[in-house]
Amino acid sequence: MRTHGSRPRRATRFLSSLSILVCAGFGPGTGSGPGAGVAPGDGSGGGFRHTAPPALVAPAPSAAAQAAGASEAAARRKRLLHDLADGILLVHARSGPKREDQPGYDQDPTFLHLTGLAVAPGAILALDGPAGAAHLFVAPAPLSFGRTVPGLSPQAGERSARALGLTSVRPWERFVPWLRGRLREGVRRLYVDAPRRPEMAGAPPGMRPVAGPLGLWRAALRESFPEAELVSAVDALRALRWVKSPAEVALLRANARRTVRALAAAAAAIAPGVRQRRVEAAVVAACLADGGQGPSFWPWAMSGPNAHVGRLVRAFYDRDHLDRTMQAGELVRVDIGCRGGGYGADVGRTLPVSGRFSPRQREAWDLLVAGYRAGLRAMRDGVVVSAVRAASRRRVRELLPTLRDEEVRDAAARLDADSAWHLHGVGVESGEEALPVLHAGSVLAYEPMFVVGDDALYLEDMILVTATGHEVLNTGLPATAAEIEAWMAAGASSSAHER
Repeated sequence: MRTHGSRPRRATRFLSSLSILVCAGFGPGTGSGPGAGVAPGDGSGGGFRHTAPPALVAPAPSAAAQAAGASEAAARRKRLLHDLADGILLVHARSGPKREDQPGYDQDPTFLHLTGLAVAPGAILALDGPAGAAHLFVAPAPLSFGRTVPGLSPQAGERSARALGLTSVRPWERFVPWLRGRLREGVRRLYVDAPRRPEMAGAPPGMRPVAGPLGLWRAALRESFPEAELVSAVDALRALRWVKSPAEVALLRANARRTVRALAAAAAAIAPGVRQRRVEAAVVAACLADGGQGPSFWPWAMSGPNAHVGRLVRAFYDRDHLDRTMQAGELVRVDIGCRGGGYGADVGRTLPVSGRFSPRQREAWDLLVAGYRAGLRAMRDGVVVSAVRAASRRRVRELLPTLRDEEVRDAAARLDADSAWHLHGVGVESGEEALPVLHAGSVLAYEPMFVVGDDALYLEDMILVTATGHEVLNTGLPATAAEIEAWMAAGASSSAHER
């Protein structure tokens, strides 16, 4: 257990973190598993090493890197033109500016994935399957504080089209006449994206939506082109994202390493009497400190009762993000990700506020770790996701007779259900839909969770599926209860060597 003698150092770290946040536009009130120590390619799921990833600096992309990105986007568009050959896919870029409380501009993920354009506000990508053509319609320069902001989108014309590998780049005002012409020529099906989770329409039934960008885009198309059939392209888009290119894997690996450093900063900030907001500040500062774009989602440092799913979902509607003072004996769900290169991350651990687990917490956590590692060992190209969960559940059943605590034994029954072993993809969004079968190149987050009495336990790693096994991308994190305690006692490896 850490003593009060270490408090000044933590306070210094927090003040340093806070100063970085203020400089970055944040301030007070502006309001994903073990095996992470496994060496790349080692499917054993064991062996924590006290290592910290080297500091990362984000260089400006070279012309070669930009060309490679454009080539990958062109290959994705070509695949969709084949898969959606009977209609036109219409993808809308993010329309307005970033909110003032955001660390950076947040492009529509599907538009980014298919164009490589990180900004281009209001632009529309049209993939015309019947014609085998890809058109980009660019909006006029937007306003910011009443001033025109030029140069954010490609210029209309052949030069931009050649650079981006598109059939054409056209002015915005030509979109409606072009699409009406294609409908008159016999195209009837318009494909659109759909959200991973239902969007809030913001209006009662019978009214047009006033919120949700994908819903608003669908409503605008339905009203403007009533003769067309609107069809979801979500299955084709999910399949396209499920397997990552080597360049995408490199970005995600870098983000995972950033997130390891941010989790170490979070662990160093956790102590009895500290508010959750201090931990959040440490995470955001760490995500910004080494060339990252900030957090890929606002950090969760949910302690005690806040860590229970039924409670923590309220954070999305709470102005203080459920901030509370952490208490000795409680556990903290640290669920975080650092963003870089337009891609996300999602990594987490459950950490003891006091630096040490109680006997009950220790037994429950190590049971979760053992089941989790069994699932990791099952991962490889061609394996169905249900087999991964089955391996985890089977290991939990094998260990049931060895459990000493009656409450842990009772709670373990809830781990013998697929719903306890959550799995999702990671890419341009930190949470992407997983497909039923793993493929070499899939990057996923495996995040089981269960409740024992007052304690909610959760863990999460970012994992690359390979032809023969898996690679945990966020290397350097502890797994078992003993490893976590040693890590925290050492100041989370001195907050990953003080970054």
